[in-house]
Amino acid sequence: MNLLTSLKRATAQFLIPVFVVTSIGGSSLVLNSSRAIAEDHVNPAIWKLSDEDSEIWLFGTVHALEKNLRWRTDKINRAFDAATTFYTEAPTNDATPEIMAPIVQKYGVNHSGKPFYEDLSPEGRDYFVKALESLGLPENSMVNFAPMRPWLVAVTLVLEQMKAQGIDPEAGVDKVLWDAAKADGKRLGYLESIDLQLSIFGNLSPQEDIELFEATMQQMVEDTNLQDQIFSYWKDGDIEDLAQLMNAAFEDDDKMKAALLTDRNLNWAYQIHKMMRGSGKIFIAVGAGHLGGEQSVQHYLKQLGYEVERL
Repeated sequence: MNLLTSLKRATAQFLIPVFVVTSIGGSSLVLNSSRAIAEDHVNPAIWKLSDEDSEIWLFGTVHALEKNLRWRTDKINRAFDAATTFYTEAPTNDATPEIMAPIVQKYGVNHSGKPFYEDLSPEGRDYFVKALESLGLPENSMVNFAPMRPWLVAVTLVLEQMKAQGIDPEAGVDKVLWDAAKADGKRLGYLESIDLQLSIFGNLSPQEDIELFEATMQQMVEDTNLQDQIFSYWKDGDIEDLAQLMNAAFEDDDKMKAALLTDRNLNWAYQIHKMMRGSGKIFIAVGAGHLGGEQSVQHYLKQLGYEVERL
């Protein structure tokens, strides 16, 4: 696998799982304007499916966001307020250190007996140093990451870069809505466990782990505008362009695409099918990348016989 392909993979891997920007890091930012009506140029996409006794809204999110962006449109607020149950990808908002510690120990700790950076290519090590320097860290600070697996180091550094750019996990759409749903007394649910989300990365082979790390370091150094592009698509409700970026990221890597995207989309569609067989009003918020493209959640729902309407 060449480095360009790995770089595309890294784009997707840090776009999808909610744990990446909620379980590993975050600040103590308190948002007091989450109900503010969205700015004129912000119009995130939302869908609805319904039958005689059920209504389900599907809302595509980003897991970290500019701190002061007002994104809650009238249609989002109406759907959210109408729902009595709220679902998100995983229960990361309520994950305590006691819950997270054994999972991170299981999937994120380096048990190889040597620092991972000793296995980096010369080019990969150079990008690692440049990424550290971009965060104001000296080269010798890499020893602080020796106890961690490469993927977890990559996640940690990407989070720090995002925060430096004014993008905060605490302002992430999933978190804001989860906290609001909890405050409103809505029933809370999730589509998969934190263990499952972390296992996607924890089950990478040593070679895949290093490739992901090196690609992410290159991305941090050479493509600092990537997050701006992702947020621009999301704010415009341009899910198909976001999905195109996603699909390009998985070029020639069907295994990772299935693990991170299509298998999860299919699983979620079946869970929604089960919800529709019951009754009630449910608001579901998942990463926007899952709601566009040829194998989106809506694609599988349509195969199950549902009509999914974009509002």
